[in-house]
Amino acid sequence: MEYDVILSIIFYLCGCFYMVFSAALVANYVNNKTNWLFVFLISSLAIWAFSHAISNSAATAEVSAFWRSFSAFGWGGFSSFLLHFVLVITKTASRLKERKMLLMLYLPVLINIALFGPYGLFFDRQYIMVRTDFGWVNAPPMFAARVWLNLYYVVFSVASIVLLINWWRKFKTNTTEEQQARRFILSIMAYLLLEGVVDLIPDVLGKKSFPQLTVIFLLFPTIMLFRRLKESGELKKFRKTFRLEGHSGDITDDRSRLFKNVTVIFEIGAAISFLVGYFGVKGSLENELLLAGSILLLAVLIRIIPNITKKHTIQNILFLGVAMLAMLFFVIKDANIGMLTTWALYILFLLFTIILDDKTSAFIFAMFNIVIQLVLSFLYPKVPVIIDINEYFTRIFIILLSYITVNYLTNEYTLKTKNYKRIAREQEVLEIISSSFISFNNENAQDIIYRMFEMAVKILGFNQAFIIEFSKNHEDATVISTYVDDAEGESFPYYQGLALKVKDLTMFKSLLEQKTAIICEDTTDISVDVFGKQIDYIKERGVDTFFAIPIMADDQIEGVLVAEYNYQIDDVSLVESRLNILKIIANILGDARKKILYEERLYNYAYFDEATKLANSNMLVKRLEQIINSRKWPEKIAIINIELDNLRMINDTFGHRIGDQVIRKSALLLEKQLGECCEIARTGDGEFVVVIPNVKSRKQIEDCLNSLLVSFSRPILTDTGIEALFVVVYMGVSLYPDDGRDVDTLLKNVDLARFEAKNTNEKIVFYTRRMGSQIEENTLLMNRLFNSLENEEFFLEFQPQINCITEKTAGIEALLRWTNDGEIIPPDKFIPILE
Repeated sequence: MEYDVILSIIFYLCGCFYMVFSAALVANYVNNKTNWLFVFLISSLAIWAFSHAISNSAATAEVSAFWRSFSAFGWGGFSSFLLHFVLVITKTASRLKERKMLLMLYLPVLINIALFGPYGLFFDRQYIMVRTDFGWVNAPPMFAARVWLNLYYVVFSVASIVLLINWWRKFKTNTTEEQQARRFILSIMAYLLLEGVVDLIPDVLGKKSFPQLTVIFLLFPTIMLFRRLKESGELKKFRKTFRLEGHSGDITDDRSRLFKNVTVIFEIGAAISFLVGYFGVKGSLENELLLAGSILLLAVLIRIIPNITKKHTIQNILFLGVAMLAMLFFVIKDANIGMLTTWALYILFLLFTIILDDKTSAFIFAMFNIVIQLVLSFLYPKVPVIIDINEYFTRIFIILLSYITVNYLTNEYTLKTKNYKRIAREQEVLEIISSSFISFNNENAQDIIYRMFEMAVKILGFNQAFIIEFSKNHEDATVISTYVDDAEGESFPYYQGLALKVKDLTMFKSLLEQKTAIICEDTTDISVDVFGKQIDYIKERGVDTFFAIPIMADDQIEGVLVAEYNYQIDDVSLVESRLNILKIIANILGDARKKILYEERLYNYAYFDEATKLANSNMLVKRLEQIINSRKWPEKIAIINIELDNLRMINDTFGHRIGDQVIRKSALLLEKQLGECCEIARTGDGEFVVVIPNVKSRKQIEDCLNSLLVSFSRPILTDTGIEALFVVVYMGVSLYPDDGRDVDTLLKNVDLARFEAKNTNEKIVFYTRRMGSQIEENTLLMNRLFNSLENEEFFLEFQPQINCITEKTAGIEALLRWTNDGEIIPPDKFIPILE
């Protein structure tokens, strides 16, 4: 192989490297000014290298000059991109007016292209091509326009060096920043020196017989500069550092990885096709460019298939169509030699159908290739071929592509197996966590949540996690549970019971507003504008990644589950997996919270009055039993039954809404008057029961009840504009242990006392045994009276009426008498009951 071809291949490979390098930067790194300028810098080198590759081994001087002029799009803007890059790195660009700066930087680029580009003003004088053993060398004489070109390089280079030195001097000696700046300056200096030594000095001295290799030598400082930029943090991996759930963008899966890898293989195929076809086989430039360009276009089509449609069936059809077009291109290219080597490319596409899981596409593509071979066998039954070095290299490239494909499929299988195991482990842990919450209640909540954290950390790998509960108005927050690994335990600022203000938790603002999870994959890239000063606090604690998942109950945010990582999670699929697991755990917590809320509602419904929020009869029994059990001898307990006698009249006259307000105001009056020393319950429509423990004397009770009577003697104001309403109150009192030693007896006796107070029109009545036996007797007699008529237990007695003056009988009075169980019941006992 001739030297000019070898050198052209080197130029071409350098161009491919620069092109792939710039594409990788765009795909994988953050789209900021630094990255884009670095991409433009490398892209200019790629244009420069490709132009030299074609020009160096061109057939004639005219063709060589034409393609060499395209390099002006590369070297013509290289120094401008480099200076702009330095201005951004040194933070000088921010102090300059952007329009003036851009004009100063890129007007020379336009001048260079206008003077030295294709069909430029000085095209004929600039490109004087001389044939050497190493290919075509440009040997123009020195003239005014070339002086401008050298000045452009010198001025922009000196400006870059001055800016870098001034920037470097601002750093303190022997610091990390100073060392990084020094290495960065050395990388830039390498750029400038190589361009000057290899290109400028020979041009000034008139030594032009040696090929211009600047673009090749710049390969090494480019790699050095890339490493320096990564070390200094100027170039950062592309990642969505902060996002809300539902704004995640594309998620990498096996199909998207397939399209990306096939795109890369097509791009490699296009590069190899041009390399072998033009430099090896010596095909025509137009045909080889057309073929390579077509393959690159197919690569672009494959890359955008996931963006065209999300339906797998349509994706498979599009992929099949692109694969068939690619085979047709190679058929057209190598039909005259019976597709001597390229026929084997079909196996690559068949292998890819494994990931697509599409047997139909595999069958159609296989049949398509069989048809191609049959057609070729008919058109070219016998083809004499020459197998030269180019064919061998083509075979080697096909073998390499096959290896890359098989290696990719192997990695996919390994990844799937690994993911299946991980998913199985995650499901196992989630089942254990879910089952542990079956017995969740207020008493064991902390233990169950902590065990949940201990199990979750095995599959999520967080360093610390905590749960915050919000108040109903979302103004206050409380840390209810935390989990911290051993290394961070002492320094973790959150602890159980810590009270916080939601307005200080700016990171949760969007979570509360949109009810969606927050994912922050890199806290170092989050600005104060997003989280306020809280992000600085997060960074100080060494947190690199965190998730904040809302805990929902009845469509309301009750709290938030936060998991923090002191390291970055680079795998996007792993981020999504952990997000899904945390959402499941948050749902479990939400269900547990709903269970607690429902239990609280049922508890309140069962033990508390809805209108007054006081204890009801059920709670009264429980609390009275507790008070009796905890009583110390000789303490007494007073039970007071209070009835609002005219409440029914108020309800009938003014409505139940007014009556409910009277009840609530009465309850507030009792709470205010009796304080926290007593237990107050609402036991009926207009009834309250008060339990006073530790009673010293009867006088203490009387004083308390008289005070209540004074309070109830004042009219009660409602919120409806109706005049104040007076309430008629009767009170009955029973004492423990005098009037009963169990709850039922005490409550029965206090009811009897209140009933007696109402019947006798006394405001306060203490229970007595006589009262109890009398009421019990009356109750029994009333019950027997219902059957007395049927049992013929009534009879009449006649009593004469005597005139006291004449002493003669004036009439006869009939008197009703009642016998029960053979005994005559005195009339004064049963007559009032009948009446």
